[in-house]
Amino acid sequence: MNIVLLILGILGIGAILIAAYVFTVAARNYVSDEDTDMELAEENRLYVVRTDRDRRQSSGEIGFPLELPTGEVIPFDRRSCDDRRAAG
Repeated sequence: MNIVLLILGILGIGAILIAAYVFTVAARNYVSDEDTDMELAEENRLYVVRTDRDRRQSSGEIGFPLELPTGEVIPFDRRSCDDRRAAG
């Protein structure tokens, strides 16, 4: 029984160390702003920067089928309610 508990303890400590490593790598990649060169920061960006033409700012009518700038075609609207914020 002591050997089983010892093995579980070692595995638990290993899991904590792996979780700490993953957390620090994620924090370094997504949170820190170590790149002082703006062009280098633009190339290494891991998220999409929204522009003034954000979809939430659009007031125009959207018709289907809709073709995205990536070439993907959306054949129909999957929403069942006219107002997305309405309780379902």
